[in-house]
Amino acid sequence: MGMRGPAPTPTALRVLEGNPSKRPLNRREPQPRARAPKCPDHLDEAAKKEWKRLVPILKRMGVLTEADGIALGNLCQAVSTMAQAQVMLNKTSLIYGRKGQPIRVTPFLKIIHECSDRINILCREFGLTPAARSRLQMGSQPASDPDDVLNGHWQ
Repeated sequence: MGMRGPAPTPTALRVLEGNPSKRPLNRREPQPRARAPKCPDHLDEAAKKEWKRLVPILKRMGVLTEADGIALGNLCQAVSTMAQAQVMLNKTSLIYGRKGQPIRVTPFLKIIHECSDRINILCREFGLTPAARSRLQMGSQPASDPDDVLNGHWQ
């Protein structure tokens, strides 16, 4: 049985949010280095293009670390898969009922829906949605030393 309840907020995000719960910070949380991970070889060309688009954005935001390669790769591949499914859906002809609903459902609709959900979840993880960004408070420059984040020297 897995862990219950919502996933805990990483300490660095709690610091950026101003530690709204005022609970003690986890001073022993692992701190990966703030550097871009290597792009996974298994990504298709469209996913690699999305990787190259997102890495500079995430670096400027100060949220990308060496440990984020798998999650970022999943995000990029989901974007690529959704785009490919949308192209295929656009090529198929759907028949619509009186209420505007598609009568013949293609597997592309399910793929698009699942990828869209996955993309939204992963975008929130990286602070790539307006709501996710609204909770963060950035200082003048990110801390270079992980201890600076935990000691409140982020700004």
